[in-house]
Amino acid sequence: MLRRFSFFALAVALAAVSPAPLAAQPKPLSEAKENALELDLAVGENRTIRANDVRNYSEGSPGVVDVKLTTDGTQFVVVALKPGQTTLLLIHKDGTHTNYTINVFVRSPAAVEKELHELLEGTVGLRLRRVGARFFIEGGVSSEADQRRLVHIAALYPGQVESLVEVGSIADDRQFNIRIDFYFVQFSKESGYQVGLAWPARIGGDNIVTSTLTFDFVASTTSTASASIINQPLPALDIASRRGWAKVLKQATIITGNGAEAKFDSGGEQNFTVATNFTANIHAIAFGVNLIVLPRFDRLTREMEVKIAAENSDLVPAAGGTNLPGRDTSKLSTIVHLKLGQSIVLSGISSRTQRHRVGGLPFLSEIPVLGLLFGSHQHAEADVEGAVLIIPSIIESLPKASLDGVRKAMAQYEEFTGKLRPIDFINKTPPVIEPQR
Repeated sequence: MLRRFSFFALAVALAAVSPAPLAAQPKPLSEAKENALELDLAVGENRTIRANDVRNYSEGSPGVVDVKLTTDGTQFVVVALKPGQTTLLLIHKDGTHTNYTINVFVRSPAAVEKELHELLEGTVGLRLRRVGARFFIEGGVSSEADQRRLVHIAALYPGQVESLVEVGSIADDRQFNIRIDFYFVQFSKESGYQVGLAWPARIGGDNIVTSTLTFDFVASTTSTASASIINQPLPALDIASRRGWAKVLKQATIITGNGAEAKFDSGGEQNFTVATNFTANIHAIAFGVNLIVLPRFDRLTREMEVKIAAENSDLVPAAGGTNLPGRDTSKLSTIVHLKLGQSIVLSGISSRTQRHRVGGLPFLSEIPVLGLLFGSHQHAEADVEGAVLIIPSIIESLPKASLDGVRKAMAQYEEFTGKLRPIDFINKTPPVIEPQR
């Protein structure tokens, strides 16, 4: 009987000191369910968080935000104080907890995104990517100046925007080739005449008669002898006329990857011997077409940006009493925006030159009609019309409208026979802007 009582007393004592059932114990913090949320705020902005079921809370880095509990204890008011990042841990009554990552920026992410779209509007090949509350400008541009501009735009939003733009293209854009056709077309016409009497500028004086004599003392004979009369009063008769026209067509086609720079050179060199003192050197005069092109195509907007540096040079006959030819050059450096397959005139020239010169006896040569007996009249005219066209396209892709434009230009080239004025190759009249009412 005493032994049974001892076992019963021991059981009661153990029951008194044993812990509560497992269901009644609170969950350890490590086993509690955790919710991770992110909150983005601008400086001065406030946000509310429900606090009905919150038992306790803890703020990570003080000073970034100000967390206050309303007087009725139902909500937290979070006010952004300065740019930075902090956390807010909420421990709920059921043992779960929510961890807020709070990002405070100078500007609101929604406002930054709107402004970036406005600043980047119309720029070919750029994309705006958002990761969380940060923005990344991706893509490629044609020049370092455009790259510096985008870096400056990103610097306006420190900690929020970063520029990853490169000069050229990124890998995603170099998946197809672009064909660019260049057309150099030029028409020219010139005419002139020279009529009258060419009177000497000086009559009489010293050195009226000049003579040269070469005597061979070994053979005792005269090898060469000449005599000439200069500054004589007899005039020369000027009767000369010239007229002619020329047309030039050069076409160059370049195929390159999207965003990849391509270079094209076509031409040659003309060598000439130039004697100086006791030596003779060979000098080369280069001519032809030199092209550097960088196309960039945006697949989303179907817009194309083309950076071009072109130089075209041709040899012309010698002038000014020298045997060396001259060289006509045309240089172009520009960046244009156009649709795929659209043709555009990069540059155009239309010039008309007239020269008139009268030489002869003073006053008498200026008399109308009779002045031809006392002087020489020279007159020259020259007309030039030309343009440079390009058509960018994906390989073997060319809209009919652009093809018709090229055919029209080539038809005018084939029909040209010296009458330059009827040629309407480019619009020579600038557009008129109507005044706003």
